[in-house]
Amino acid sequence: MTKIERIKSKIENEKWLIKNIDKMTYFDIDDFIKTGMTYIKAIKEGRMINSIGSVSSSGMSRTIKFMSTEKSKTGGMEYFHRNYWAFFKALGYTEARSKDGYFSIGGCGMDMIFDTNYRNIHYLHRWGFISRKQCDRLAQMTPNTI
Repeated sequence: MTKIERIKSKIENEKWLIKNIDKMTYFDIDDFIKTGMTYIKAIKEGRMINSIGSVSSSGMSRTIKFMSTEKSKTGGMEYFHRNYWAFFKALGYTEARSKDGYFSIGGCGMDMIFDTNYRNIHYLHRWGFISRKQCDRLAQMTPNTI
């Protein structure tokens, strides 16, 4: 059994995740796996960035968007930002009312960008994307905020 097959098998046992993925007609398990691997690579290489769209007046929630800087395959010095909207939606994050690829994240008193990445990396470890050692390192790598 290949690594991808093992990951797919573990993901198929997560009923809540499958339900979230099935709600999206344009995103399937294979897309989720590819996006998860891209997410990990962007974190490893320090290319993951995030944008905080707004913070509630109480400070108890904020809207955030995670993106990675990717080099265009057309050649030259062209870059683009990959948005992880469908990946976050599959993981159960609540889409912000303003949309534009943002999600609402609740909580205060801690770095919510760190917390979001920490949870995502631990999910990916649990499903076999990365080892425990990689998880421990990548979970501490907070994406830069723009």
